[in-house]
Amino acid sequence: MSSPVSITPLDERLKAELYLAQWYLDVGAPQQAYRLFVRAAQSRHPTALNMLGRAYERGWGVARDVATAMALYEAAAEGGEGWAFYNLADLFLKGDGVLQDKAGAYALYVEAARRGISKAFNMLGLLHEEGCGAVAANTEYARHYFEAGAAAGDNDARINLAGLLRERSSIDGESHR
Repeated sequence: MSSPVSITPLDERLKAELYLAQWYLDVGAPQQAYRLFVRAAQSRHPTALNMLGRAYERGWGVARDVATAMALYEAAAEGGEGWAFYNLADLFLKGDGVLQDKAGAYALYVEAARRGISKAFNMLGLLHEEGCGAVAANTEYARHYFEAGAAAGDNDARINLAGLLRERSSIDGESHR
């Protein structure tokens, strides 16, 4: 697989629009956030497209529209936005507005992880811990993914790693009795 496409850094205006849009979400003003996401996405920057996709997926200030969210995520992914791969993976894993495709979700989480999205490591760990379609349950792989996510700063990966290790030690303890 080729190396990840690097995206152009956000210019200061786009960065400010996206931060302000997030602030509006945080204070419960989704319509204002949506307007800023639309304005930022006019730049066609992959990060802005991804955030507008989130607005459509979540219904932040606009009617929920998964098809529009997918189109925006796909455009953002083509531009190299790691979070777009992650968001697409979530849709396919859940079958939310799209045909459920766990193998496709797995491949998208792998690509998101390659692009530095630490939460993707956690999701890969969960898929290996429980097994998912063609991905066989394998707690050793799950542990490695949780460790990678934890090392990258993902709190959920830390929690899941601790749970996996605790479960493993209780099983080992029982087998020695």
